[in-house]
Amino acid sequence: MIHLYSNQLEFNILRDYNYWNPDFHMHNFYEIFFLSRGNVDFYINNTKRHIMPGTLIFITDRDIHKSMLTSAGVYERAFIHIPPALIDSFSSPITNLSDCFNSSFGQFFQLNKKQGEFFLNTIQAMINLEKTKTWGYDIMLHSELLKILVFANSLCKSNTESQFSEQYSQRIRDIIYYIEEHLSEGLSLEYIAKHFSIDKYHLCHIFKKETNTTVYHFIQLKRISFAKRLLAEGRNLTEVCFDAGFNDYNHFITTFKKYSGTTPGKYVKLS
Repeated sequence: MIHLYSNQLEFNILRDYNYWNPDFHMHNFYEIFFLSRGNVDFYINNTKRHIMPGTLIFITDRDIHKSMLTSAGVYERAFIHIPPALIDSFSSPITNLSDCFNSSFGQFFQLNKKQGEFFLNTIQAMINLEKTKTWGYDIMLHSELLKILVFANSLCKSNTESQFSEQYSQRIRDIIYYIEEHLSEGLSLEYIAKHFSIDKYHLCHIFKKETNTTVYHFIQLKRISFAKRLLAEGRNLTEVCFDAGFNDYNHFITTFKKYSGTTPGKYVKLS
């Protein structure tokens, strides 16, 4: 890991074994994720998809997401965490390198063998440069990163999103959509359960079964994600606090820091 523009650029190729099931989370940076080995379900925002080796995913700083290894074996993936400011510094009036993170073509792409090898080899070259730290390694590191960003944007502009079957049931999709549409309201378990005419304990059960997280945790992450969007639009902290469904300003600050790792004020400076 090296520090650039007072933020962190992180990249690695990781391997885990047996079952891998972290909870939903989000970052303060953009991420390019590549699955090279494993039987994996990938959850992002309102969707759950089963992905296969060769899948490339673009994740923004407002996407809540997680991956889950669905059968015992090796889980190998490569990733790059990129500060948005760094991408902006590389962009030009002609070429906006952050387009791949906001592409109308979607977030999931299936690479062919040659493309997958290019991505992994480039990440490995970055890892080697960071380890050796020979003269000029920072310039070479930027060069390798630019190769990936140009490749990623070319991929998005020349392809449509690869098709992966939706794994959520219609009921869970409806519940998630309802949560998104009512973030500024109370959204208690009773409130949601009443709308769908089900018992609140049954709501907890079916939500946990399909999403592998709790309703409360999901709502809190969604609210912080929404707050990030409002802050990026220039809204003041008090407005953001109440529009995102927090009735207490101190609770908003505490929750934002808990789920994003920084305060709203610092996040504004980062973005």
